Amino acid sequence: MASSETYEFLFVKPGDHVVIKNEKPPGNIQNGRQEYWIGQVINCIGGARNPNSWTLFQVADIDNGEIIIINADTVERILKTAEN
Repeated sequence: MASSETYEFLFVKPGDHVVIKNEKPPGNIQNGRQEYWIGQVINCIGGARNPNSWTLFQVADIDNGEIIIINADTVERILKTAEN
């Protein structure tokens, strides 16, 4: 499955603000969360085969402060990169 599409989640760093696609179906909205939401990445977790290839992110929901671990591929876009 070769594709020229680049996956933005590969470039995420701790501190970035990202748009996340909700993994729950739209008919089953919990905690008032919509289809997309914004979070700030706290930690990037690598995979077993390549620790530098992110598979999970620990994210703080910017609306309510909830800390959630999400699959990396649910990140749709980086809104704001971390300030160094």
